[in-house]
Amino acid sequence: MCKERPSMYASQRRNEIYKLAQERQFISVAELSAIYKVSEVTIRSDLKLLERQGKLQKNYGGAAINKDVLQPLSHNVHLLSDAKASIAHKAADLIEEGDSLFLDASSTTILLADYIAKMNNITVITNSIPIFDKLKEYHNGTLISISGTLNPYSQSFVGPFAEEMISKIRVSKAFIAPKGILPEGLRDNIVQEAAIRKKMIESAEKVIVLADHSKFNNEDFVFSISNFDKVHRLVTDQTPKEPFFNLFLQKGIEVWIADQKTAGDDR
Repeated sequence: MCKERPSMYASQRRNEIYKLAQERQFISVAELSAIYKVSEVTIRSDLKLLERQGKLQKNYGGAAINKDVLQPLSHNVHLLSDAKASIAHKAADLIEEGDSLFLDASSTTILLADYIAKMNNITVITNSIPIFDKLKEYHNGTLISISGTLNPYSQSFVGPFAEEMISKIRVSKAFIAPKGILPEGLRDNIVQEAAIRKKMIESAEKVIVLADHSKFNNEDFVFSISNFDKVHRLVTDQTPKEPFFNLFLQKGIEVWIADQKTAGDDR
């Protein structure tokens, strides 16, 4: 991540802004102004030039990485789709009638929503537009949408308003699908998404982490969600290797291994 420095060439600053946008997906004018110690007018000029170069897309209050560069959620759904489907199938076994659930905005929880649609008396609370769309005619339970600032790439609502709403709700279970898992805890690639997941974890009686094998020891994601102290279960597609196996054993985290052969049985 870029460090604050009193001055630099404009071209170098714009290159660093672009790198930061790749890490964060969205960056605000105010934050960039503070990082590089230049006026917001100068930052807007930088963003305008990067937009003309096809690297960024200006949004209200900031800019996002160009859609042609950043893969949207609809693309991520197809990555390791068999593993994600098996994880969602296994995770559905953890849901009981009368449960209230947080579902975060992830490709795996979107698949989990398909199973919830066939259940009775479940309350689903989510900031995910695709999940809301799947459950919008869910007559056998309750669907609550978390509103806030739209992240167009994850198709989810984030920001202070969404975080405040989550903090006022208590649920029986939260299903969290982080972008990365390190021995230190759960990670994300967008600070606003990390903050939402953190609030969901804090407001749930039980936390179930959904993660395929590619998430482990992935150091590409730098924003901390939480440590493992509140995690009750992990549903994954392969037995975690060290140091995770012993770490989860020490933390009392129950690990469920999904069977990809049965992923489509109940769908």
